[in-house]
Amino acid sequence: MKKLLAGLFLAGAAAFNASASVIMFDDSSFGGSGSTMFDEIDWDPDLAQVTQTDTNGNGSIFGGQDDFMEFGQTLMVNFKQSGMPNFLPSAYEVFLDYEFNGTAEAFPNFGGLIQVLFAGGSATLWADTTVNGAYDAGTATALGTFSLVNGNCMTSVAGVGACDITMKFNANPGYFYHNGNDISGNNAVYSQLIVTVQNIIGLSPNYNGVPGSTQEFQIRHDGNQTFTVPEPASLALLGLGLLGLRLNRRNKA
Repeated sequence: MKKLLAGLFLAGAAAFNASASVIMFDDSSFGGSGSTMFDEIDWDPDLAQVTQTDTNGNGSIFGGQDDFMEFGQTLMVNFKQSGMPNFLPSAYEVFLDYEFNGTAEAFPNFGGLIQVLFAGGSATLWADTTVNGAYDAGTATALGTFSLVNGNCMTSVAGVGACDITMKFNANPGYFYHNGNDISGNNAVYSQLIVTVQNIIGLSPNYNGVPGSTQEFQIRHDGNQTFTVPEPASLALLGLGLLGLRLNRRNKA
């Protein structure tokens, strides 16, 4: 019985770690074809604005964890399927604005390696029908929001590194479909964002002013984002596994 329950649970959990799902973006209300297919979103390089605080009070980015806030906005280059880009119509642009917070710690004995741990964050995906390379509040429509699940980065003071961030995707109704089903309201849709850090601009090893002061700098990066939409059968299997675990606990009581 224990093996059966463990098998059900592991099989259900594996559904959330499957390969990227193919999603259809209905962009007809923005002048598109209405059926853009993708399993990956490719981010354009952008500059994130970062404010970092000398939380541990030693006046340096080394020797302890310091708090940071990061925010920015990126114009997406392509929706991709199997690595091949979809050429979006010129009638609209897609943007993502984001804000993250967490802690960062640099290690002088490891070549200035920086470890970043995200504690919170969110992002909003927009389609904008004013095509000018910039977000326009009056003509932009929110397509969905992301909330941070977890994430971390390993980079250097020089700026070369990478981040792995998992976010829950809350799609707005009428835009995204998987196997013909609108994925809005699906609480099990997640995305994995792999970020390539290309440069850190303006980061100082030492804070200016008294302990507890802040400094501001920029991070240039881009990313690739994939989505996982679990199949109904996988969700049902996971539900059976969880039900079995509850029954097993009740029998032991």
